[in-house]
Amino acid sequence: MFVSGRPPTTSPLARKIRQLRRQRELSQEALAAAAGMHPKHLSEIERGNKDPRATTVARLAEALGVTVGELYDQGDSAGGKHLQ
Repeated sequence: MFVSGRPPTTSPLARKIRQLRRQRELSQEALAAAAGMHPKHLSEIERGNKDPRATTVARLAEALGVTVGELYDQGDSAGGKHLQ
């Protein structure tokens, strides 16, 4: 049950995309443009309302300058695991 005033739980992927976007000081509009998608769609992904397709994840990773594996990595991405 959704309690008013509390956001829904977002996925680790959604949190990582938002974290990297903010670290790079990109707006949702700028990242969406770089990834070839609509800003509203990116917003829905970051809020956990939409699960992105694999191709969308790949475009977001490229736009953020990371590998797909790094988007799914929970810890520090210094481990060297790169999945694409």
